[in-house]
Formats: sequence, structure tokens, C-alpha cells
Amino acid sequence: MERIAVQALKLLPKNLVSRAFGSVSEVELPPALQGTVNRVFADFAGVDLTESEQEPDAYPSLNAFFTRKLRGDARPVATRDAAQAVSPVDGVLSNFGPIVENTLIQAKGRDYRLVDLVDSGKYRHVFEGGHYATIYLSPRDYHRIHAPVSGDISNVSYIPGHLFPVNSFAVRNIDELFAVNERLISYIDNPKLGKVGVCKVGATCVGRIGVSFHDIETNHRFRRRRELELEEPVAIDHGDELGLFNLGSTVIVLIEHPDFAFDPTLATGQHLKMGQFLGGVE
Repeated sequence: MERIAVQALKLLPKNLVSRAFGSVSEVELPPALQGTVNRVFADFAGVDLTESEQEPDAYPSLNAFFTRKLRGDARPVATRDAAQAVSPVDGVLSNFGPIVENTLIQAKGRDYRLVDLVDSGKYRHVFEGGHYATIYLSPRDYHRIHAPVSGDISNVSYIPGHLFPVNSFAVRNIDELFAVNERLISYIDNPKLGKVGVCKVGATCVGRIGVSFHDIETNHRFRRRRELELEEPVAIDHGDELGLFNLGSTVIVLIEHPDFAFDPTLATGQHLKMGQFLGGVE
């Protein structure tokens, strides 16, 4: 049965469906009706409305509600230490650990290559011997993406690809899922941890992924590989906003420093909050 479902996914025009869903989610309905739609979605997905900056009725479209900001005190940032990192998003910590022999773990018995994820031999060599953390965002999660470390953003990679779902079924069944889906990677230069990559992975029904400091976006009709070198590096601190998803997806944090140590209390399957302590170096 799972094999049939995988074949069906491969045949589905996922990028077209995702663009269409993104367009529909931005349709603005009359305020009373839109408020009802937003509340029904919140109930269905299990969204914690007490954390939202505004009531569901205040958002003019489903996408505006989905990409809502939170109250200023809803996500305290655990550390501002340059030698330490925090979670950039809310989500489930699906895998984490060292990057050994150019390999990251996708799921039990299913790996993928670092060089394929970053689509660059240059960055493969930067992060080989470093560490990674994969965090899955479900529809109920807060969907803005924040900086896991302080530093300067010097460049961004846009890598077009498929838009398979990134739920547990797809992670178990699609080969090299994170390395074949569309990716938008922000690279942060940190004085203590080296280069830190924030890899935002696209998924089915994610209309687009954007960043807060540039107009580059994913999943347009005409897509091409881009390596964006910023004329002026963008200085950021722990917890500063980097971008947003338009529906559930995955973030993979890549850390260059070979001696980075994850917080020993972290565990696979644990639900993280943005700003929660991930680890650091002495």
C-alpha cells in the first residue's frame, strides 16, 4: 500500500499544486467569513491561539493567519552567547548529530549526502565533520523562521527541486527527500561556530519560502539555481527573523564547528520551541 502511495506522489504535479494552493490561501474573504475559516483551520490543526499576536478574525486571508507573528513574549530566546545555538523554529526534532563521511540521517535505514543537500562541493567541505539538526514543522506550528546564532548573513543558495511532502510517511519512503526537494539556504558567519547554514526545505502545498532580508522566493513558475552573494552582509542576532514558510515544512541547521555539542537533554521526536537551547562549544 505504501509503495502505491509513493508512486502516486511521484506522479502528482506537486509544484503546480503548491503554487495553486498558495494562491488560494491568499484569497481574502469577507471579514466575518474569513475569521470563521481561520478559526476552523486553527481548531483542525491544533493551533495555540493564546500565543498569536492578534485574534484569528484580524487576519485577512488564511495565509496571513498561517504566517502570523506571535506575542512578543511568546518565544524567549535561551541564549545570546556567540558560541551557542538555539532552535530557529517550532517543530519536532526528527534527527540530529554529527555529519560523518558526507552523510546525514533522514530516517532509520535511509540516509542522504551532504553534497546533495547543499548542491555544492564548496559547502560540502565546510560542513563535513560538523553537525546537523533536522526540525519538522507541522501545520499547527508557528511558521516563521529565526536565526539560530548571531553573525553575518553573507550569501543565500536557492536550489529548485521537487515538492514532496515532508511528513513522516514521506521521510520513511522517499529516497534522499531533503536533497531532492526545493531548498533555500541562508549561510551565517559566526565568530565561534564558523559557518552555520539554515536550510529551509520546501514541501507540497508550501506556496513559497521567503527570507526577511531579500526578495528572493521559491517555487515560481520559472525557476533556476541561484547563488546570491549579498553586497552588504546582514548582521543578525539569536532569534532575529530570517523568513517564513507558507505551510508545514522542514528546517535543517548545519553547524561547521567539529566540537559543537548538542544539549544532552535533547531527544529525537522531541517538540522544540523557537529560541530553545540546542547546544554550543566550550
